[in-house]
Amino acid sequence: MVTIEMKYQKTDLHQLELRYSRIRVRNINRIHRLAASISRHGQLEPLVTVAEKDRFVLIDGYQRYRALREIGRDTADIITVEITEEESLLQLLTQRGERRWEAIEEAGIIQELRHRFNYSFSEIGKKTGRDKSYVKRRLDLLESLPEEILKSVLSGAISTWTANRVLVPLARANADDATKLATHLEKSPLSTRQLKTFYDHYLKSNRKVRKRMIESPDLFIKTSSTSSNKDGPEEQWLRNAGAVCGILGRLQNEAEVVFYPNQEKKLRRKLLGEAARTRRLTISLYEKIREHL
Repeated sequence: MVTIEMKYQKTDLHQLELRYSRIRVRNINRIHRLAASISRHGQLEPLVTVAEKDRFVLIDGYQRYRALREIGRDTADIITVEITEEESLLQLLTQRGERRWEAIEEAGIIQELRHRFNYSFSEIGKKTGRDKSYVKRRLDLLESLPEEILKSVLSGAISTWTANRVLVPLARANADDATKLATHLEKSPLSTRQLKTFYDHYLKSNRKVRKRMIESPDLFIKTSSTSSNKDGPEEQWLRNAGAVCGILGRLQNEAEVVFYPNQEKKLRRKLLGEAARTRRLTISLYEKIREHL
């Protein structure tokens, strides 16, 4: 195993080169949570950079950088890794940094490696432990999106789920419809369930119906919602499970703010007790499902 040398230091934010800002999804809610955490406990995780002349290229930590800016900080704790820029990008594809990478962000890194550093699909796959076809599919995901939709996804206006599951396949079939739907979603977002219902119906419909749906997605959702009360127990179970997963996702995102060093012991025991109860119920549910199967 190769040991990578790292240099820890504090630097002014203006010395950071935000070269990869355009391929990172901007998660406003996460930035706000990180800003609150840094204000309360200080910067717990350093930004990851590579040195370039008298500046530092920011590799990982864009959300933390924006959080520091949000609370008016002028400096940041950074780690400078003693490897090349392309090696640091390859590491991002194999080692998780501040958070789980979105598929569209992985595609952005692959695009950089392909076009700036002239790596082949096979080379990227070999160096990251992935199949060549996986690498190519990731890049296809990015390059099949119209530029205006891609900007909306990276700005956080449209979720990556919406891009991956709906807008990418729609853009491949009909770029105009994909762009119109994306424009509507920026102004009037649909829930994941509503969007799935919309797209499933779109795929089954003729050209005339599709045109009406794209022109007024909200009208379609309003009309189709009248049949939701007819759902059976399976559909109700799926809705409830989706709601629980949403809550668990929020709890996971908030954990970095709720749990912190030197926390009052009584409060921490209470918090950990609820976390343990959540785990027991989740395991119990899975075991019950296995029994019925």
